[in-house]
Amino acid sequence: NLFLDACKGVQYLNEIKDSCNAAMQWATKEGVLGEENMRGIVFELNDVVMHADAIHRGGGQIIPTCRRVMYAAELTAQPRLLEPVYLVEIQA
Repeated sequence: NLFLDACKGVQYLNEIKDSCNAAMQWATKEGVLGEENMRGIVFELNDVVMHADAIHRGGGQIIPTCRRVMYAAELTAQPRLLEPVYLVEIQA
């Protein structure tokens, strides 16, 4: 799973990168469809508009918001559930 930063010229982005990374790990650990682990997902951060006050850029504000945004992005990408396959050979 990847989280790419494609933003250019965004102020205060370095203050929220750790919070966005934590939100991405949380969102991919508990997927939007069946709360399953997700694999092979790329989130690309294109633009960010943040509040000027530092109190509004804390982890308590950023992590839930970023997680909800990632869930919405997953739902718009038409996700699918895969059937697990398990092969067993029984030797008597």
